[in-house]
Amino acid sequence: MPGAVFEAGPGAAAGAPECGARVLVEEYPLPQQHEQVLRELSDGVRDSADALRQGGEGAGAALEVALTLDAGMARRGVRVRAVYPRSLLAVPPHAAHLRRVSDAGVSVRVLDHVPHDLMVFDRQTACLTAEPAAGRTGAAAPLVRVRGALLAASFAAIYESYWQRATPLSRASAGPHHAQLGAREKAVIRLMTNGYSDDRIARKLGITTPDVQAVMSALMERLDAGSRFEAGYKLAREVDPRDL
Repeated sequence: MPGAVFEAGPGAAAGAPECGARVLVEEYPLPQQHEQVLRELSDGVRDSADALRQGGEGAGAALEVALTLDAGMARRGVRVRAVYPRSLLAVPPHAAHLRRVSDAGVSVRVLDHVPHDLMVFDRQTACLTAEPAAGRTGAAAPLVRVRGALLAASFAAIYESYWQRATPLSRASAGPHHAQLGAREKAVIRLMTNGYSDDRIARKLGITTPDVQAVMSALMERLDAGSRFEAGYKLAREVDPRDL
């Protein structure tokens, strides 16, 4: 049960019929309630789920739950979008998490500043975090659920403004794999993507064929790729061809 409930609108009176102007606001102060509410909403969403997520230190468990829920919605054909702080790309574990989110079918963008967590489901329901009540220093931020098309549509419009200003993950600043590429690796990748064979790459660069194969093996290991095709796919997601 929610810790506090506020209901307003023509349909708020007991026994009154549902009305489009009705607004229901519920606060869930306990962390264990948050996952339950979000699972319920994720299971019921039909068309769209949009999220602002701050992430960062201490948010690992919540981000993993969010990934599981987002992946499940995406598999059902729901359009799932998420905006994260750009600063996460500078932390290798967080950058890897964003790539996992993208690989799960979520459209991911990054923004310089994400003010708070916000989720909007089917433009009908919004969930956001609130500041803990006075005297509850150190307490988890309560989750607030807002139901009602009129108010939820306002949150959806706010989300859209952040989404339009955010940068797609694929065009964001280079990830850790790109940052670690040496001149020889870049040359091998450039020629490989142009269809050159290992022997031809070796002749072009003045190195041996085993040298080329060693470069590719090292790249596959670094990218945790099981094949050259998978390595090429992962590099294509991170590396701007103009930088090769």
